[in-house]
Amino acid sequence: MEKALRITKVESCVISVMEKLPILSYYTTSRGWSFLISWGHRLAGLTLVGYMFAHIYTLSLLFTPATFDADMKLLHNFVFSFLEWALAIPLIFHSLNGGRLILYELFHMREDEILIRCMVILGLIYILMLGFFFVEESRQIAVAPFWSITLAVSLFASFIVLNKIWRTGNSILWKLQRITGAFMIPMLLGHMLFMHMNYLTGHNSKTILLRMQNPFMKGLDLVFILLLLFHAGYGVFSIIADYIKPGLILRSLTFVVIIVMAISAFFGVRLIVAL
Repeated sequence: MEKALRITKVESCVISVMEKLPILSYYTTSRGWSFLISWGHRLAGLTLVGYMFAHIYTLSLLFTPATFDADMKLLHNFVFSFLEWALAIPLIFHSLNGGRLILYELFHMREDEILIRCMVILGLIYILMLGFFFVEESRQIAVAPFWSITLAVSLFASFIVLNKIWRTGNSILWKLQRITGAFMIPMLLGHMLFMHMNYLTGHNSKTILLRMQNPFMKGLDLVFILLLLFHAGYGVFSIIADYIKPGLILRSLTFVVIIVMAISAFFGVRLIVAL
């Protein structure tokens, strides 16, 4: 018989505090923690979709480097730096919980308590590590080795998922969502880590342009943006489809999502190729 996971005093204290919060207390009682984690995953994903659009717009300013540098200098303050660091919270949560869902769906790992505990521990380590690197702005890392390793890990993860689900009876879009998710987890975590380990990477036009003009990085950026937009678009569609019945409204909203993602892909690809 499987033993229940013992909750530590720290975990018990955190759960007790969270269960007293107005909105969380209602849903933990009526729907349970699995419901909150599911919605947390979706809200984190929507936050990252918003960041993705903002990121594409910010990169478009690189066509006028002086304007980009001026904006980055203006935003170089405690409030903006804190928000930039805080973005790692939805990123790491969405990524690790996505990994947990893949393990649950495809590899039948049902030890949710253990997986959630690992998520929390790894998430805290990642967030604190980013905070440390963000303070050390002078730190530099080599571009090619870092992204070569990250790409290799992403390809390995996506191949394992591909091999597991490709012959199942699920729809092609469902399969691609899981495969792109497995690919994006190391890529997104690597992207945020790289940005924080090398401050100039995301805040100095000359450094960014030099990196983006590298053929390897240009190709990687193209793959990254296309897979990310597909994953984001299908994720938004999945949320809509859960609450809108099949019909004209659902078809219309699906069309809007496709158009928005297609336009974003066009401008994203054009931006990467032109820079």
